[in-house]
Amino acid sequence: MPALAKVQPGFHAAFLERVLLEGSLRVEFQPIVDLRGRSIHAYEALIRGPQGSGLERPDALFKAARLAGRLQELDKLCVQTSMAAFARLKLPGLLFLNITQALFDCGWFSRRETLDALQKLGLEPSRLVLELLESDELLVETRGFDEAQSLHRLGYGLALDDLGQGFGRFNLWQRLHPRYLKIDRAFCNHLSTNPLNVAFIRSMLLMAEASQSWVIAEGVESERDLLTLREIGVQMAQGYFLERPSPMPTRELGADLRRLIDVKHAESYALASRGSIEQSVLGLARPIASVSPACKLEEVLRRFDLQPDLMSIPVVDATGRALGILNRYVLADRLWRPHVRDLFGNKPCSQVMSSDVLRLDVKSSLHQASNLIADASFRHATEGVLITEQGVFRGLLLVGDLLRLVSEFQMQAARYANPLTLLPGNVPINEQIDRLLGADVPFTAAYCDLDHFKPFNDVYGYSMGDEVIRLVAEILRSSFNRVEDFVGHIGGDDFMVLTTCADAPERLQQVLDRFEAEVRRFFDATALQAGGYMAENRRGESQFFSLPSLSIGVLPAMPHRFDSHRDVSAVLVELKKAAKQLPGNCMFVDRRHYDDLPSQQAARMAG
Repeated sequence: MPALAKVQPGFHAAFLERVLLEGSLRVEFQPIVDLRGRSIHAYEALIRGPQGSGLERPDALFKAARLAGRLQELDKLCVQTSMAAFARLKLPGLLFLNITQALFDCGWFSRRETLDALQKLGLEPSRLVLELLESDELLVETRGFDEAQSLHRLGYGLALDDLGQGFGRFNLWQRLHPRYLKIDRAFCNHLSTNPLNVAFIRSMLLMAEASQSWVIAEGVESERDLLTLREIGVQMAQGYFLERPSPMPTRELGADLRRLIDVKHAESYALASRGSIEQSVLGLARPIASVSPACKLEEVLRRFDLQPDLMSIPVVDATGRALGILNRYVLADRLWRPHVRDLFGNKPCSQVMSSDVLRLDVKSSLHQASNLIADASFRHATEGVLITEQGVFRGLLLVGDLLRLVSEFQMQAARYANPLTLLPGNVPINEQIDRLLGADVPFTAAYCDLDHFKPFNDVYGYSMGDEVIRLVAEILRSSFNRVEDFVGHIGGDDFMVLTTCADAPERLQQVLDRFEAEVRRFFDATALQAGGYMAENRRGESQFFSLPSLSIGVLPAMPHRFDSHRDVSAVLVELKKAAKQLPGNCMFVDRRHYDDLPSQQAARMAG
């Protein structure tokens, strides 16, 4: 097509017709950089009209298509042009495509013809991310919303653009659960000198962790802004400072840029200091594009050739289930023999993938994550960890990243741990109560306190007193050792148990029985026969005290009953006082909540 002069607005419709007929669109690509992996994660395709024409700018091009009623046709051409150029250039990583609702509504991406076209280009749906334009509202009642859900199942990624521009985007985020969230460039510009924008982005990171999405900062135009984003834990960035859009973009970051963003492990501290490991595991996971089990091995090997920094590729089926991992070094070891690659190149990659791999659910505890690292072999460490949510793939985590995160959490916990028992102290106890309240789930809180502990200390010494406290800690720790359990040491001889399990009363009774039996080893035959010992009371008078016993105040906490840990603590103090009025080892249960308890659990409490 010859060079075209600028045309007047009245001729835009006719000129648009010519563009659509001849397919005279140009595409440029801008890299999206993974700040943690110091590599190019994806490229966003940016469409341009014929150079020098009135429709060269994408806003003018799409405005003309809207006015002419040709939006769906133009959008389809843009996508086809972008996919063909991406495949022709053999660019690594993912392809981000800007999509209007018109193309969603027609169901084009899920049609057989589109999937076949992708296959001919050597692209899997999992390598495409469909970015919803800010000008569109994908409503629940539209076919576009239903189409978006089916695209999730086919493996396509979804991204939400210009986050922060109005409540509608947040509403759409809540309903759509996109894989990627793009923060509007207005919040990233001059970020290093704007603490309000820093606070906004931090809040977006917390919300993204809760919705299990990855955050991309747009419009990064200075070194200081880039480093600020890296420091506060933003996973990805895009902007002129990193690279301008180009028809021939770079395939990997330059050495200077890699050194600039190579802030060692800052994200581990940022994530561990913000919340629970359940949230933070996904924050560190790398959103590597998966392949289907039917993908040809030759295509997998081609991806490894194009991306030298790519070590592993997850294998995920059509339902999102994580099946295994294809690792660069494991494949090289398996295919080194002569003719093996020729034999398997056209076979499904599932035949050579590793299915015996490390897996970690996003809801896993710190204890489970630690055990996973301890059990990892050298091969497992090379492949990485599949991060899942009830079996559905959410990302790939390097074992080294998980180790650093676990170490940071352990250091955070150690800062607030009781030095005598090493159990979590007041700060993590309060955080756990607030976390349970925020989850709107029923749980049981138990306040445990030793009776007659001061006179025991006075008679038998503080060293023996510490042994009794450690005994209580060990009994509680061994009785409440499930994923759903939490045991904390408030201080002195006071402990806290929190659990979402329904059998808390039975296990607390076992704690009482076990303590009553095991505390006897601290006394001689005379004290055991008498059932106690003589000691001075607080008035300095000689008094008989029974053997130390354990009193437990038990609160069945139902959703929406308490606003914070302070409210829970106030009730528990009263319940503990009531328990201490009863003789011997006993617990006092707040029966005011029975009407709200499931019938089976209420019966256990009453018993």
